[in-house]
Amino acid sequence: MMKPHTIKQRIEDHINHGHKRSVYMLADFYAAGNYEAVKKAVLRLVSEGKLLRVNKGIYESPYYSSFLEREVEASPLDVAKKIARKNQWTIVPSGNTALNALGLSTQVPVEYHFVSSGTNKEVELGRIKLYFKHVPPREIEGISSKSALIIEAIKALGKTGMNDSARTKIASLLPDAEKERLARESKMSRVWVVEEVRKILAATCTK
Repeated sequence: MMKPHTIKQRIEDHINHGHKRSVYMLADFYAAGNYEAVKKAVLRLVSEGKLLRVNKGIYESPYYSSFLEREVEASPLDVAKKIARKNQWTIVPSGNTALNALGLSTQVPVEYHFVSSGTNKEVELGRIKLYFKHVPPREIEGISSKSALIIEAIKALGKTGMNDSARTKIASLLPDAEKERLARESKMSRVWVVEEVRKILAATCTK
């Protein structure tokens, strides 16, 4: 049986070899030992300041930016992905979060919105808030993340917000291999969304 200090060291090595501002959950460390041993080791690392608790069961590696002269928090998008993985949800950025992800908005968000196959949930990350809104799983499961993101962005802009500039921008993000997939995967969306997808795909022919 692996000794506790060895488990702690293996987890610490894993963190040190990871990317700065990485986000973790306990399952990421199970190669080091069983659940209880990993949990105890992680709690010790938190007490030593080598891991920071972001939310229940979610942790991040601390990162001090000498340029900003402060600790830099993990990406809210990375935290959202970990929460989704922990709960076995499918999530897709929605609203302004989807527009930001596609470069259709330059606003610096303090709220991040997602549609989710899970329950409605609100998570506070200091001054940042994550909102998960339940939608029928069939709306977001079984389709590519790019298709789902584009569909949510179209919904966020709405019928009056979609214009040639937005269509051209979205079209520029679509490699040829993804055009047919988007056309196929959007067929179950609202009629006006399907029509907007058709216009976007038409724009790819003229870009």
